[in-house]
Amino acid sequence: MLFGISLEVREGELVCVMGRNGVGKTTLLNAITGLMGLTGGSISFDGKDISKASASARARMGIGYVPQGHAVFPQLTTRENLQVVNERLGKPDKEALNEVIDLFPALASLMNRPAGLLSGGQAKQLAIARALITRPKILILDEPTEGIQPSIIHQIEDTINDLHKATGMTMLLVEQYVEF
Repeated sequence: MLFGISLEVREGELVCVMGRNGVGKTTLLNAITGLMGLTGGSISFDGKDISKASASARARMGIGYVPQGHAVFPQLTTRENLQVVNERLGKPDKEALNEVIDLFPALASLMNRPAGLLSGGQAKQLAIARALITRPKILILDEPTEGIQPSIIHQIEDTINDLHKATGMTMLLVEQYVEF
């Protein structure tokens, strides 16, 4: 449960919420994304109260979410993981697919590999790419460095920073790795 939280992320900002384990960082993101109901208070997005909107409705409104851990469909290939999200939009966007491959070029050679066989860093890149393929208005990332080998942490950090600089995308991330 969270009490007394007030958080504003303005368009184009990259905001990081930091804290140790167990202080409610993921709970906060679950409330924002609609994965957890509210018992009080409200959540506004794009000038509208979305407190009662479902998680899927919030996603359609433009809230992209990369949950903690390796949130991929392990039995599906890398390509299928991207396609399932892209096709869910109703009108598959080939340009968006190409753009996420440009952001994560390592995924191009892994398109036919089952996602369950990807390394931690590769799976994290795939999870971020899946969120980006929806062209979100805000990208929410829950501990993007969790379970990632140190050499990949900086690559993920650079990609997030480069994406923010290049697109001005609004981002909210939760992290406990202080150097991130």
